[in-house]
Parts: sequence; structure tokens; C-alpha cells
Amino acid sequence: MDKVGYFAGALTLIAYLPQASKTIRTRKTRDLSLVTYLVLTVSALLRTIYDLGSQKPAIYLTNGVVTILSLIILSLKISHIKNT
Repeated sequence: MDKVGYFAGALTLIAYLPQASKTIRTRKTRDLSLVTYLVLTVSALLRTIYDLGSQKPAIYLTNGVVTILSLIILSLKISHIKNT
């Protein structure tokens, strides 16, 4: 079952990385929803905290990375809003 968890985590990151990479590289967030990234960031953070008790690195490491990437995108989005 651990292999399934690692595979699911890898797919989550593969799906998320292109948007995160493009946003971090270009710093363009105009077309991204603030509400979506706010909810995604809080959700990933809460899942990471909750999953730490599971002792399953495949789950909490994936959610931890998604939390970090979401925080970066969210901060870029908020910065973009402040500068417009």
C-alpha cells in the first residue's frame, strides 16, 4: 500500500509543478484566483499537520511540498494585488 501512496503523491506533484514553476518563473498571477490559492494553501497546511500523525511520509511529504509551493504562489498573488 505504501507504493500506492508514493505514486499518488508523485502524481499530485507532477500535476501541480507546472503551474507552480510557471508562476514562480514569470511572477505573473493575474489570471490566478486568490480565493482558490488561499483555500488550497490552508487545506494543504492542515492536511500536512493532520497527516504527520499518520507516520506515512508519502502523504505528509507530498502535502508539505504542496503547502510550500502554494504559499509561494499565494504570496506572489498578494504581492501582485498590492502593486496594482
